[in-house]
Amino acid sequence: MSLKGISISRRDFLKMGGVAALLASLNWDELVRLAVAQAQSGSINIVWFEAQDCAGNTTALIQATEPDLIDVLGGSFHLVGPGNVKLAFHETVMPEWGEGALSIARAAAQGKLDPFVLVLEGSFPQDEKAGGPPGSDSYCYIGDENGKVISCVEWMRRLLPRAVAVVTMGNCASYGGLVANKVLERVPGLPSSSWSDSPTGAVGFFDDPIRGIKGLVSTLPEAEPFRRFITGQCTLKPGEIRPDCRPAMAVPGCPANGNGQLRALAALVLWAKGLLPLPELDKYWRPKFIFGNTVHEQCPRAGSYAAGDFRAYPGENSYRCLYAVGCKGPISNCPWNKLGWVNGVGGPTRTGGVCIGCTMPGFTDAYEPFYKPLQAPRVPSGLEGVAAIAALLAGVGLAYGASKSIEKRKEEVAKEIKEVKAE
Repeated sequence: MSLKGISISRRDFLKMGGVAALLASLNWDELVRLAVAQAQSGSINIVWFEAQDCAGNTTALIQATEPDLIDVLGGSFHLVGPGNVKLAFHETVMPEWGEGALSIARAAAQGKLDPFVLVLEGSFPQDEKAGGPPGSDSYCYIGDENGKVISCVEWMRRLLPRAVAVVTMGNCASYGGLVANKVLERVPGLPSSSWSDSPTGAVGFFDDPIRGIKGLVSTLPEAEPFRRFITGQCTLKPGEIRPDCRPAMAVPGCPANGNGQLRALAALVLWAKGLLPLPELDKYWRPKFIFGNTVHEQCPRAGSYAAGDFRAYPGENSYRCLYAVGCKGPISNCPWNKLGWVNGVGGPTRTGGVCIGCTMPGFTDAYEPFYKPLQAPRVPSGLEGVAAIAALLAGVGLAYGASKSIEKRKEEVAKEIKEVKAE
């Protein structure tokens, strides 16, 4: 099928085994370029908004290789002329600054850049209008009006009603990330927030069910069309842009992989143009064609895990499985350890580092210490039924047995290393 004729009927869609299978099979090198061509034509704009962030996802985007971002921006693909990519607003890379940059953001809020896909990077602290403490507008703001700063949450109140779709890049924008971590020892007199137990009350766009944090999608009235979509209250066909139902998608990571960012953004741009169906999302609102499998299921060290061959300590220079030294791969969804971080190279477990759960809600609170092994399951309170309890305890017994086996194997490996050093 040609890229220009990629509209897919329901029957063809079902034949291809679902959206996730379809999107996983497509030529993303060409599709990302096609999406950029749509943007440069002016038919779809991209507004990239950075809140409380380190610009790590933007840096990762520059590392993308399928296609190379420089190749796209330089226009070597025949659909994109040099310098014609319509990235309307991006604080880090745009040439405009000060009032010139603010005028573009205001134009987007006023509907002068419609239609546009809103890309979010970084977390959002609770501002004064949302009930934050006095001065909390200054935790994150861009520009000012009439002597008062414009908080990042206020910009969301203005931009969300105009955006045809939202995609969050990185864990901070998705679930709050590191910036939303709880305060361990609260300083007397330090202002607190009702949004999250972090110093600034930071949250992501989506809810963090692991930490019990509500995101902007659940707290801002302006996010209602996106909330209806992610809760399954409405569905959208390719190119169906409605005011009461708008798609939203998370591309978490710390940072998010550049190729993953481009593919997710391209999927939304091409959906808006009626060229692709929306990706199927998992329970944490991530595209399944990227985050459908766990790190463990795709790990190049899986053979060592199956053989019970585990590292004795972090940093051991060996091929052994990292589970015993804290790897969170069994409970984290991410493909980059299999595919490589840049051009097929890199990825934590491929290069000897443990997975720290950076694509998951709850990061980093729920995954620290990073080098502590995962806990065996516990019997939940209120579990009813003798059969259910018996089945669960059997599972706990297996997990405990596996844990003891790992500890025994670690001792054996440590003994082997000592013997080799003695020789």
